[in-house]
Amino acid sequence: MSELPCDASPGIASPRHAMSVAFILLGGVLLPLFTLVFEAMTHTSGEAFFDPIPSLSHIVLLALVPLSNAGLLYLLWRPELGLPKGWGVFNAFAIGLAAVYALLYLPLTPFAPFLVFFYGFGFLPLTPLLALLAAWRGRALLKRRSGGAMAGFWPGIGLAVLALFLVNLPASLTRFGLGLAARPDHAEAQFGVRWLRAVGDEKLLRQLCYSRSGLTTDLLGMLASLGDAPSPETVRKIYYQVTGQPFNHLPEPVRKGVRATWRDGDLDLGGKQVGQRNEGVSLSQSRLDGSFDADAALGYLEWTLVFRNDSARQQEARAQIALPPGAVVSRLTLWIDGEEREAAFGSRRQTSEAYRQVVQARRDPVLVTTAGKDRVMLQLFPIPPGGGEMKVRLGITTPLQLDSARAAQLFLPGWRERNFDIAPQLSHSVWLAANRPLSGANFWRREKTGEQAYALRGELSDVQLAGPASRVELAREALAGASWSPDAVAGAGRVVSQRFEESVATPPHRLALVVDGSQGLAGLGGEIAAALGQLPDGIELALFPASDASGLAAGPLHPAQAAERLRQMPFVGGQDNLPSLGQAWDWAGEGGAAGGAVLWIHGPQPVLLGGLEAIRQRSERQPGRVRLYALEALAGPNEILQGLDGMAGVSVLRRSGALRADLAETFATWQPGRMAIRALRSQQPGGQPGEAAGKTSDHLVRLWAAEQIDRLLARGDQASRQAAGAMAVKYQLVTPVSGAVVLETAAQYAAAGLEPVAPGSVPTVPEPEEWLLMAVVAALLGWLWWRRRAGQFGAGVPA
Repeated sequence: MSELPCDASPGIASPRHAMSVAFILLGGVLLPLFTLVFEAMTHTSGEAFFDPIPSLSHIVLLALVPLSNAGLLYLLWRPELGLPKGWGVFNAFAIGLAAVYALLYLPLTPFAPFLVFFYGFGFLPLTPLLALLAAWRGRALLKRRSGGAMAGFWPGIGLAVLALFLVNLPASLTRFGLGLAARPDHAEAQFGVRWLRAVGDEKLLRQLCYSRSGLTTDLLGMLASLGDAPSPETVRKIYYQVTGQPFNHLPEPVRKGVRATWRDGDLDLGGKQVGQRNEGVSLSQSRLDGSFDADAALGYLEWTLVFRNDSARQQEARAQIALPPGAVVSRLTLWIDGEEREAAFGSRRQTSEAYRQVVQARRDPVLVTTAGKDRVMLQLFPIPPGGGEMKVRLGITTPLQLDSARAAQLFLPGWRERNFDIAPQLSHSVWLAANRPLSGANFWRREKTGEQAYALRGELSDVQLAGPASRVELAREALAGASWSPDAVAGAGRVVSQRFEESVATPPHRLALVVDGSQGLAGLGGEIAAALGQLPDGIELALFPASDASGLAAGPLHPAQAAERLRQMPFVGGQDNLPSLGQAWDWAGEGGAAGGAVLWIHGPQPVLLGGLEAIRQRSERQPGRVRLYALEALAGPNEILQGLDGMAGVSVLRRSGALRADLAETFATWQPGRMAIRALRSQQPGGQPGEAAGKTSDHLVRLWAAEQIDRLLARGDQASRQAAGAMAVKYQLVTPVSGAVVLETAAQYAAAGLEPVAPGSVPTVPEPEEWLLMAVVAALLGWLWWRRRAGQFGAGVPA
């Protein structure tokens, strides 16, 4: 190839073209490379505007732009090499890539100088434009040097658009489906959900649960985002419908940069939901201590938790905790500067508002409120940054579940939803003490610490703590004995007594079975079907699957027919269980007589896809007609039960083994003639109960008070609700109408109209020696009672 004269040559040595070569080097090679590395490390544009490199494929594509421009410089430096075949296509390919990104950054380009000055990333929106101009200038120089046209421009542009389309296709399909799923028309929304189940990108969906989406790197995605993007709350609902999981079961998938800790906001800070995962927040220590009176079938647990924050800003820890059946939170403690601070108990609104006010002031509060039957919500803020910690203690008063006259069982508390991490190597240190022998799975260590003093201890993983294997069994004496405890709150010498009554159980005459058709239960449908064969004769059965599929609901059915329908039932995505619950409630309550039941077998219910007022109305207008049994087949959040908090006639069944065995055990309690054991608690005037009774802890008083509060709430009128709230505050219990909050200063308590409880009035876990002392005192009181009765009898005998 002949060279042009020096004055017309585009060679690098020509002063005429030195500026062009320098521009290509700086704007087309060095700046794009620096920007690509900077964005990959800091994710600055991804946080502030849009993510230009959401995947490794995008990084590889964009790296071709400076590579192409570097090749231009090399060809200009070595004119004797000529123009390699296909180089025109490669150069046009780089031009096409740079042009698309320059178009995306066009809204920011006029403000680039200000962005450089104020935010330090103004070169980001300028880089694609400069790379485009550099590639174009290099192409012009090569064309001039070769003296002819440079082929391959439009094929290269087409290849660039095609490459971007292919690497963005999963995101484009996801955004298209998301737009459909967010529409108000039910048919279109359902089509969008099915579309996302088939071709949606789970990571992108999870990312959009944290913030609204900005521009995208694909034209189809841009068209899908022209309207108002769905809010994070809307995407969270769609995420559940698509995957069947809460969005926070995994961390946020966005790659974090050095600016992320300052830019990211907690959308759920101080709110009523657990919400998004907070990066850097973790549970660093967990200790669970408990003491139990097996004969009185009650006890007390203290769960001490230490939360750590490794991020660079203050964070809030939030979690939902499943309590043992029938349990109630009776103590809340926060360590402030190494000193224990006890909670104040007040109305739910009063304590929640006090917490939010202090959160806004960036002080030290912790709040506990109920989150449905046998569940509470724990919130604490602020956990100090840079490795700071907050320590909190939760006190739980719990009854024991009676399997028989001589055996009781305890279910430990566990997480149902959380916004913090738990390292796989973290262990929950558990120590349980009782006046009777305890037993459990093989990971427990049994100990005898003294006369009538037994212990069970273990280092449990989080999976073990939350699973059925954490169930503990306690031996106990027969039902003959009663228990009592002085009611120090009521005063005037009042006592609360408890006795056990064994009577024939009353099974439901109608059972409406609601089975959650979400994907997580796909492997459990066969177990449910097999268990139906254990349903007692005489109970009318109907099936109401919560499923996209139609035609499966029917009743009455023979258990074998219901089992066959269950085997045909598809389990996909996340299903709306509310319509099926409403239909089941109506069927179970037909005829007007009490005794209907709804057995709801469900997985996580992290969002509400409908309203709850219709179900509440059924319960309030027809009290006692239908009872709801909720069996959690898979652990997780439950917004439906949370919305039914305080509603009468709701029972939560805990898993204790295989689902089939748990269902068979439940059905066995409905067998004709089956005896049921229940505790009868009552408050009495001064003095001991009128029969031989053993003194137990004041947790008996708290359980009695919790029962009275439930009865008041079941009435449904405002006066009873206010009376229930006053009683909950008086007895220091967390209920549907009360909460517990720890504030930092006396001024904050005064501003909220609250008063922290006296340290001496809070429950504690007794040491093993205290159990022996309690046994001695109980024996002494029994002997004194016997002597008094004997003296009265002797005085009545004539000499």
